[in-house]
Amino acid sequence: MSIADYEQTAEDHQAVLVVVKPAGQINAKTFNHIFDRITRCRYVRLPDSQRSFCLRYKKSSPVENIVWGEFQAHRKVMGLLVVGKCTTTADTGMVQERYNLLKELYASTLYDSRCLIFGMKQENGTNAKTNMVYYSSVEESFSLDETVREFAASLFWVLESKRLQAERLASDKSEKLPLLLAPFEKKDLIGIDTETRAFRKRCQGRMRKYSGDLCLLAGLTQEALLHYQASADILKSANDWLWLAAAFEGTCAASVTIQYPHGTTRPPMPRNQSFSGSPKVTAERKLTGSLTRAERRRSETVTRAERLGLSGTINGAERRRSETLTRTASDSRLTATGNALWSAVSQFLDVSAPPTMSPNGLPMATAEFLQDGKAKNCLSPDEIIEKYKEALIQYSKYKNAAVIELEGIIKATRIMITQRKNLQASEFLQNMVYINIQLTDEDKIQRYNTLSGLYEQIGFKRKAAFFKRVAAMQCVSPNNPNPAWNSCYHLLQETLEGYSLSLDPRQFPREYTYGWPAIQLRILHEMVYTARKMGNPALAVRHMSFLLHAMSEHLTPYERKELSKVLESYTAKVPGTPVPLALESGAILPPVPMTNLPTVKSFKLLDLAPHLRPMKKPSSQTSSASLNSPFIYSPIQSRQQEKKDQSKMDFQWVSGEVCEMALQVVNPMPFELKVQNMSVMSEGIVFEPLISNLSLPAESGPLGVTLLGTPKTAGQLKLVGYVTHILGVKSHCKFKDLRQIAVPDYSVEVVPELPKLQVTTSLPKAAFGTTNHNLGLNKAKETAVTSAAARLYAGESQECVLTLQNVSQIPVESIDISLDTSISSPKVPSGFFTWNLENTKAQLPLQPGAMATFTVLIKAVGEIPTQDRKSTENEEPSSRHSSPKKSPQTRPRSMRTAAMTVPPIEAQQPEEEKAQPVDAVLKLTYSGGQGFEEGYHRQASIILHVDVLQSLLVSKVNILPAPSPRHCHLTLDLQNVTKHEVVISYPDNDDLIIESKQLKRIAVRVERFSLPEPCSSDAPISIISPADARSQQYSQQLATLVDIRWKMPSSGTCGVVNLEGIPMTPEAIDLISISPIQWDVRIDDKPCDTEEPVQCMMGRPMSVKVSVTNASSEAVEGSALVVQPYQDLWNGTVLNNVSEKIACVGCQKREIEKMEPGDSVQHTCTFVFFCCGDFSLDIRATCASRVRSQEHKWIFTPIVRITVQEQTRK
Repeated sequence: MSIADYEQTAEDHQAVLVVVKPAGQINAKTFNHIFDRITRCRYVRLPDSQRSFCLRYKKSSPVENIVWGEFQAHRKVMGLLVVGKCTTTADTGMVQERYNLLKELYASTLYDSRCLIFGMKQENGTNAKTNMVYYSSVEESFSLDETVREFAASLFWVLESKRLQAERLASDKSEKLPLLLAPFEKKDLIGIDTETRAFRKRCQGRMRKYSGDLCLLAGLTQEALLHYQASADILKSANDWLWLAAAFEGTCAASVTIQYPHGTTRPPMPRNQSFSGSPKVTAERKLTGSLTRAERRRSETVTRAERLGLSGTINGAERRRSETLTRTASDSRLTATGNALWSAVSQFLDVSAPPTMSPNGLPMATAEFLQDGKAKNCLSPDEIIEKYKEALIQYSKYKNAAVIELEGIIKATRIMITQRKNLQASEFLQNMVYINIQLTDEDKIQRYNTLSGLYEQIGFKRKAAFFKRVAAMQCVSPNNPNPAWNSCYHLLQETLEGYSLSLDPRQFPREYTYGWPAIQLRILHEMVYTARKMGNPALAVRHMSFLLHAMSEHLTPYERKELSKVLESYTAKVPGTPVPLALESGAILPPVPMTNLPTVKSFKLLDLAPHLRPMKKPSSQTSSASLNSPFIYSPIQSRQQEKKDQSKMDFQWVSGEVCEMALQVVNPMPFELKVQNMSVMSEGIVFEPLISNLSLPAESGPLGVTLLGTPKTAGQLKLVGYVTHILGVKSHCKFKDLRQIAVPDYSVEVVPELPKLQVTTSLPKAAFGTTNHNLGLNKAKETAVTSAAARLYAGESQECVLTLQNVSQIPVESIDISLDTSISSPKVPSGFFTWNLENTKAQLPLQPGAMATFTVLIKAVGEIPTQDRKSTENEEPSSRHSSPKKSPQTRPRSMRTAAMTVPPIEAQQPEEEKAQPVDAVLKLTYSGGQGFEEGYHRQASIILHVDVLQSLLVSKVNILPAPSPRHCHLTLDLQNVTKHEVVISYPDNDDLIIESKQLKRIAVRVERFSLPEPCSSDAPISIISPADARSQQYSQQLATLVDIRWKMPSSGTCGVVNLEGIPMTPEAIDLISISPIQWDVRIDDKPCDTEEPVQCMMGRPMSVKVSVTNASSEAVEGSALVVQPYQDLWNGTVLNNVSEKIACVGCQKREIEKMEPGDSVQHTCTFVFFCCGDFSLDIRATCASRVRSQEHKWIFTPIVRITVQEQTRK
């Protein structure tokens, strides 16, 4: 029984078959190396002739196929090479014996043979009688190529003689020709009439066909075509259908040799002495192969649709486009392989460059050669297929020629693959399935493998996978006594691509379904079973894990539960590992991360608690770097920053601190899923994750899970995934493999270690309401470590002691306190909270476990409310002074005063015991350790909440001049708005009792003072005007000079009256300020420094001499000195125009351009009174003010009063 050669191609018809066999003690590696060197000589050109021919080498050839040598000459074993390795003479004898046996085996067809012995030396190197060739070693066998060429030439000349003999017999009609027979025809020869014309035609036709075979082997393709054509005509007339089919096949083979000089297969690049691999060619081959994968996929899509009968749904234009892409891809592949092959055979075809391919798959040179008619009787590509069809039809009539038919189908299919006729090739392959041949299990496996390979070449991936799977099942068929489970597994592994299945877990879960899930599940189950039978439990665990990971959505709940139990039983023996698994074939199976058990829906890094977050003062370099760009806004930078912020956290962690990561997980399994040893995977610095064990209810989620870990060093930490241990399988799940996670990793900066303080207060914690609408306070409550609450009356003070304890292992080296009052409305007055840190800082560094305290003084002060400055009937200041003898409480309207008004008491009646809340955040900034050296610190916030109850309400504040030029009077109304009796104490007076809701006025003598005026050129830019700033300064200074205390006898509560915030008008500032002008006023050369009136006689001149001296440290410019008489009628009327009553000799006003510090200016004028009465002199100095638009006035006090009497008549 013949054995099919599944590697047969049409080009084999022109190649002489040479069998290369090992002998002696030669290992497989050495034999394969020598075999590769021998196979370099595939195309031989005779040195003294233009002839050339081809050789094909095989390591074995069944003897059963030799009997078909007359039917098809290329099946004959015409050459034999025996390769042996010897070290002794005895080894040589064994090799020679093996050589003789092989010669006898192939003696019927053998033309010539050689025995190549390595490891021994002879003088001549070659024994011509025995065809023994000796080499000292494999490395020194430099003449091996020459020996093979000489052997090939010997074969050629024997072949040439056989060809000439056959042609002579075929052309000589007078001589009786022998009848060439196929092996199975010999038994039918008995009883045949050999003298008939039909018999002679049969003999002649068969001989002509045999001559064509020999001509094709000898490199005479044209002569072979002529012989095949003549034999076909003769055999057809003789009804010799079997040999007619052989003649047709020979014609096709010869035509293929001309049409496709590069061959119909893609063999590995041959290595010849005349050809050295070019890196450029290799790179182009790789590039071409990579560029055509996408095109092949498009072609396969159309082909698959046509195969499934869906071609009507595909647009014709799209089909034509796919065919064009397929043709382009095939051209590229043929070009890459053909370039190397063409370089090897160019010496025989007399060309200098690789040919360009024509649109029909032929080289351009060959196409032009055919168009010129130089290749006679050569079939076109379509005719080749038609002839093959006819030949196969004839072969199918003979049961004993099934092997020939099978090989013919394989050769025809390879030709159609070259012609890109995939659908016709599939029809041929379909017929190959129905050929019934008695085969061994090994032959069946090879047959199905060949079918699979051919289907894969025409793009029928699923059908290729089907036959590959059939071959795998054949390896372990029940009839096979020695099942090959390893081969079965490797074949099953090769079917995955055809069924759109990949063992790469990163491709699952898929967004869309590819392939047939039922078949994919079946394949995976078979791979798991095969792995177990192979005795590889780790491989079975890997495939079962992949099945649950990739195909979970296609399993029923019951199947999921059962397969999970099976996996647990497997992992009880061999646990699943997260490392790649190497197979015997060299393939690497990637680890299977169980990303869907459980399914992580989200992952988020959590910031530290607000009081534990590290902070760093921004450097000047950082701020200046942001100003390097000339653009105010760039959308490109914004998008890049936004994309960057998705993976890089905008917060920092601290070394040695436990950090948190939040996950949301889902359990898709119909049973309780236990997740063990779940932790985080990290890269970069040292990170110690904390192990977590979860128990997730069946089909539950999303559930919140928190993972913990501690960075041990400072630097950049990158979190790349998480680790789980589920069903006995340890998985390393990376974020880049999770489709629901947007970024491949999360980066966070870890700063050096910092200390940690625990803060407690001596006051009770504040109880905030749940309906608080203060957004700033609500935010402060979220970040505060503690709080303190107090309830005080306005003016009352209380201490709050804060205790600081170092609860870390890092000493505290610095502490600072700041106050944030932005959360309070209205604004917290200055001085409300005060503290002194000197004692606490003296205790630094604060060692681990040590404690320190400091005190915050809470003084319930508040600003005095103000209203628009409108003069009322009782508050309008007079432009002239009244008599100083009147008391402040009974002063007339004409007395000059300065009023600082507040809202009327009637409009400010507060509710009883209604508290005003005051909130502030005390920020404690501290640092230590290595973090302190690098500029990092922490900040703890303490909320201070004080409810301020009103005690004494201040209103109607006035400033009056005092008799003494160095003092003034401050009058104010105090109302007791508490429910208790209040005792008022202030200097130079007895205690004053004010009942609840009672209003009383008090007057306090205040020593005058002066403050320097702000310089407008040196003052910083502010929204506060210079006049308002000066008013605030005087108001604050006045509050420090006035000490008014109150006490509630019933409760013992005491406090002070806060006068900060009193609005100071320019007139009030003039009254309370010490005048920079020193006065010296003399009337009739007598000093005037008392309030006693000056006596003057009517009609007698009165001399007034005024001298002013600049006692300040600054020059006074643009000033004027004025002496103005007026008359106060003491009834609310002041007469300013008294020119009819008084005459002035000289000027009443003197302009002074500039007065330097210490300069003095004098001015003298004389007044004459025409009538009796009381008069006054308003003596003042004026100058322009730098802080307000009005001029500045300094008035001489006390007021000069003059009593004019009539002269006594003598």
